[in-house]
Amino acid sequence: MGTFPAYHLKGLSEEDCWALFKQRAFGMGREENANLVVIGKEIVKKCGGVPLTAKALGNLMRFKHKETEWLFVRELSYNHLPSHLRQCFTYCSIFPKDYKIEKEQLVHLWMANGFIQSKGTLNWKT
Repeated sequence: MGTFPAYHLKGLSEEDCWALFKQRAFGMGREENANLVVIGKEIVKKCGGVPLTAKALGNLMRFKHKETEWLFVRELSYNHLPSHLRQCFTYCSIFPKDYKIEKEQLVHLWMANGFIQSKGTLNWKT
């Protein structure tokens, strides 16, 4: 069986990443607080150009209106995650936009690909 050449994907530009984050975080009709915009741009810098990260964080921030909540999220970082967890996020990019996947199925796919290992019985209700 032959091998296939590797495709090296580039991340989004910071500007495109910000546009995606902003669309999700502020949505239509929500006023853009200048302080939250500054913090949001700092959050986007940590996304590493990964669209899924920008989209997920934007969705998370949509319902957070306090500066302290945004500052807390700013301190989290995709780049500080262990590599196996970064692989889990990256893996999700193979699914089409708005694809609905069951949590249990996704975890099994991660395990099958060697990104995570089972450590006993999993509680699927959380």
